[in-house]
Amino acid sequence: MHPRVFVVLAASSGAAYLPATLAAVEAQTLAPERLIAVDGGSKDASRAVLEGSRARSVVAASRLPYGQLIGKGVASLPLAEDGDWLWLLAHDATPHPRALQALLAHVDSHPSVAVVGPKVMRADAPDRFAEFGESMTPLGRSLLLHEGELDQGQHDDDSDRLGVAETGMLIRRDVFERLGGFDPALRSIDAGLDLGVRARLAGHRVAVEPRARVRRAGGPEHFDARSVSDAQRVAISRRAQLHRRLAYANPFALVLHWLLLLPLGIARTIVHLLAKRPAAVLADWRATLTTLVAFGPTARARRRIASARRMGWASLRPLRASWRTVRTQRRALGDPERMQLAADERVGFVEGAGLWVTALAVIVGIVLTPQLIGAAAATGGGLLPLSGSLGELWSNTLFGPRDALGAVTGPSDPFVLVLALLGSLTPWHPSTAIVLLLFLAPAIASLTSFFAARRMTTSRWAPAVAAALWSLSPLLLAPIVEGRLGAVLAHLALPLAVVGLLRASASWRAAGAAAIPVAVVVAGSPVLLPAMLLLGIVAAAISWRRPLRPLAALLPAAVLSAPVAIARWIDGSPLAALADPGVPKPSAPPTAVEAALLAPDASLATLDGVIAWLAPGADPVWFALGLLAPLALAALAGVVLRPASAWPWLLLVLAGYATAVASTRLELTSLAGEPVTVWAGSGASLALAALIALALVAVDVDDRRGSLPASVVVLAALAAAVPLIATSFLTPATVIAAPDRRMPAFVDAAAENDQHIGTLVLHPLAQGVLGVDVERGRGAALDDVATGVLTREHAGEVEQQLAQAAVDLAAGGDVDVAALLDDQGVQFILLEQEREGAAAVHDRAQRSLDARGDLQAIGQTESGLLWQRVDARPGEPAAPVSWAGWLLLGQLVALGAAVVAALPSLRRGARVRTRRLEGTGEWQ
Repeated sequence: MHPRVFVVLAASSGAAYLPATLAAVEAQTLAPERLIAVDGGSKDASRAVLEGSRARSVVAASRLPYGQLIGKGVASLPLAEDGDWLWLLAHDATPHPRALQALLAHVDSHPSVAVVGPKVMRADAPDRFAEFGESMTPLGRSLLLHEGELDQGQHDDDSDRLGVAETGMLIRRDVFERLGGFDPALRSIDAGLDLGVRARLAGHRVAVEPRARVRRAGGPEHFDARSVSDAQRVAISRRAQLHRRLAYANPFALVLHWLLLLPLGIARTIVHLLAKRPAAVLADWRATLTTLVAFGPTARARRRIASARRMGWASLRPLRASWRTVRTQRRALGDPERMQLAADERVGFVEGAGLWVTALAVIVGIVLTPQLIGAAAATGGGLLPLSGSLGELWSNTLFGPRDALGAVTGPSDPFVLVLALLGSLTPWHPSTAIVLLLFLAPAIASLTSFFAARRMTTSRWAPAVAAALWSLSPLLLAPIVEGRLGAVLAHLALPLAVVGLLRASASWRAAGAAAIPVAVVVAGSPVLLPAMLLLGIVAAAISWRRPLRPLAALLPAAVLSAPVAIARWIDGSPLAALADPGVPKPSAPPTAVEAALLAPDASLATLDGVIAWLAPGADPVWFALGLLAPLALAALAGVVLRPASAWPWLLLVLAGYATAVASTRLELTSLAGEPVTVWAGSGASLALAALIALALVAVDVDDRRGSLPASVVVLAALAAAVPLIATSFLTPATVIAAPDRRMPAFVDAAAENDQHIGTLVLHPLAQGVLGVDVERGRGAALDDVATGVLTREHAGEVEQQLAQAAVDLAAGGDVDVAALLDDQGVQFILLEQEREGAAAVHDRAQRSLDARGDLQAIGQTESGLLWQRVDARPGEPAAPVSWAGWLLLGQLVALGAAVVAALPSLRRGARVRTRRLEGTGEWQ
């Protein structure tokens, strides 16, 4: 004879699920003694459904959590007899017809078991576990065992558990009453786990029965709610965890846990922000503060445990989940959406030959600049060393004086902030980071292009081809040789920027991942800003349902560029904001045809030697066209085969070409009085990136037929790179290792005590032409160079006075310039080495300076002839702008927000469900 089994069914606005649940109870192969239904203030037809069923009684109650409704149902049962059992169900739990029979069979064969739970399956996927028992980590965090796994009978031999699901459990009535039922403080989550823990402490066993199954449409948090947000889920889970922690702790640990509530709240706030769950911060703090002040629930829970406890807490240790189990659970493919087919798997870096391309690129980087091996800093071309310390480097990122005379005040270029971040990677010597970047630039380019291409195609060979084209392009190798650091950085970041912007609508994480390279591109080559804005608008138009994400990816770049753009607008020269950062480096502007062939300057001249050997008298334009033709044809195939996917990239090709051509018309800076145009290579790099993307579009149409054309494209890329690499050996290096000192040793020693000390530098340029400059401290650094100074059309009043004073000094005029030089803190005068055609200017200046009584000759130095002023008065540095730090902080916050957004989310995909699951049909 079977014992009496009372089914206690709790319902709360569950009319959609009740008919299936009631029918399943009625269909049990072992009929229960009685069904007691408790309606918790339902707002739908649940009460009517229950009263129309065969339930022996329906108990009406107010809106209460599941555990308290079950308690009211148990209280309405007839007097208990020995051997009575309770089968606890929620309105959305549909048991299998043989579930009760299997549960009773388990307790019949295991008399020590007082609580037994079924397999709880997902309603939308009945072959997957919602849970099969519960446990907790060594730190007390609850864990649903086997959540999301496919049920293949692999856990049918499992038995003992620390807890089971609160719905579907079979529990002895006397044990339930002795334990005091469910803890009222645990309204949903962890209620079953807590009841199991207390049953274990009371000396009873808690087990699972694999032959019994219950299909559940939602987790316990959904009992009286149709949907639950992530923030609500965090609050419920955290409140339950903290309550159990305080309820289970010994008196000493209880005080320690209570004191740690606030520090842990702060730590979890940081975690939520990193996980991109800002809404969860308030929910977590609400749970923390509630636990902090609510002593009553904790005290009652501790009394409830003490009254029934017969075993020590050590008895639970074997049933706790180990950290290995936790890691396995987190890696489990519990969420079907995470289970990708192998056919959609992206090629790996090693098996996709990306590693070999990167290795080749490392060799190219070393071969291209062998003169920098062992160097701590580089100079020449568009390069100067960075400031000697991180303090000086970061101070140059602040709003303030931009030149040595303090005549120009304004924001720093975004490029300087990028330099400060790079220099911080090698804090012992910031300039070392620049040398390493020049060596590794081809390798970094291969990495960025490989992973950007891998996001566009599933081809196993195409990403490696894209990496070879991008890393060996003369558009990268030429700026490395010439020291155009801004162009190098833009080239490295462009693949991730363009692919990232077009895919930024997928998620806020994708938008954050795109924002950083976009900011680097704009900082390194401001002339690309219009193209990036156009690309952002195109991305927003393509994803018109989520346009904010691509536009948000532009925000960090806008925050970095806005101060300079506003300053140039106020100066009346808005286009000057597009000037190349760093030291101006003249180049021969390409023609429209050369720009179309992706030749940014006179780089076609590097082909002359090859052409003279292969085809004397041939036009290098045709040779360049032959090298570009394979890639151009592959790109054209992408336009023809998939025009719907190709049009954004075609638009980007045109934008890159337009940028390259427009750059040749922008003479924004000057060097030695000669105008310098914006380098056209950045626009050409953008066009090249779009051409490679179009070729990848063609590859996706038919991957099998593309390997032979791809080989031709790579060979053409190698042929274009070899002449430039060879030229770097045959001609004097432009970028060389920087000397240990940028100024004479005498000045360098004086600068140790006064970094603001000034040196008037005279440059004999040509017959009758004398250049004048003032350098501070140990000399000009790359982070001292500002486009705000280089793009001015006219010199300021102080500069004109200083230039006239320099001419008077060099021409032998008996003029008193002491007051002017004292105002600028100039204590030294340096006459650089004579240049070709300027010997007369140099000799006359030397005689004039030697003849002055207010100057003391130091003599010949490695930089030129040096004099020190007698009785010179040190100058005062300009006062810092009070709000300059706030502007820098805002820019760093914008970059930091993008980094945080790009970080992988820390949330667990299978555990967090915001809506009930569908599919609560009858068991088959």
